[in-house]
Amino acid sequence: MADEAAPPVFRSEAGKSRYLEAYDAVLRDWPVPFEELDVATRLGSTHVIASGPHAAPPVILLHSLAASATLWRPNVAALSEHFRIYAVDVIGQTGKSVPARRIRDRHDMADWLGDVLDALGIRSASIVGSSYGGFLAMNQASLTPDRVERIVLISPAATFVGFSWKFHYVMRIKGPLRRWFRGKRAPDSTVLPGGTPLAPSGWGKLMSVTMSVSARPDLAPAIVFSKRELSAIRAPTLLLIGEREMLYEPRATLELAAKRMPGLTGAVIPKADHLASLSAPAEINERIIGFLKPDAPASLRLPT
Repeated sequence: MADEAAPPVFRSEAGKSRYLEAYDAVLRDWPVPFEELDVATRLGSTHVIASGPHAAPPVILLHSLAASATLWRPNVAALSEHFRIYAVDVIGQTGKSVPARRIRDRHDMADWLGDVLDALGIRSASIVGSSYGGFLAMNQASLTPDRVERIVLISPAATFVGFSWKFHYVMRIKGPLRRWFRGKRAPDSTVLPGGTPLAPSGWGKLMSVTMSVSARPDLAPAIVFSKRELSAIRAPTLLLIGEREMLYEPRATLELAAKRMPGLTGAVIPKADHLASLSAPAEINERIIGFLKPDAPASLRLPT
């Protein structure tokens, strides 16, 4: 069967121009020197923001749904002191990546990220994923375990449990993304469904523009992994969930995940919401660095 052409990322060329202007405005305020890379993959050209010493251990950053690689602006300065950071615009979503064909399933996404690693000259790397990016990180560790050193999950979408009734209420009844997921125009917004407020400038402005100009995202749906899949994942894993999480109950999810994955530890982050890397960047940065540094202990204690 021939591959289907990729659906449009933006509703119009004018919308695309508006988005790219807002994206570049965030990059002009990037806190460290960086390179913009565009690498070829089977799903299309993939955009990467790279920073940190070339010889440092590589770390891949995967953003939440539609947030783009610019989500990681509050984190890259601290992380780049210790690692070679590659913040990736996930294919099929708003960003500077340009998809060439439609995504069929989660195997496509694992193949795509493998292509990204190959193009960057990386045999294996640690992966940090936020929300949907967390699901992609676990998907990679499950399907290509030899390519994943360690995993940091920040409030991963699905993965361990289904979404809570609160999240469904926000998305279906009140959420500004509701019409976006149906392929219709969503208005500019001041708050994301997970509770993250959007500032009127910088990344907040970019996300407001995103919901206004982007088409329905093309993605492999996030799943709840089976007990067998979770128990088979070898990469040491750190799970961080904000105490104001709306996708699921934070502590219960953390405890369930620790039971199903022997190599997993984690914490509930005080005062953090769904996008904890934004709402609690100092603590998130400290925990990521402590977990991923080569001389770090293999596990961190679960909070009591």
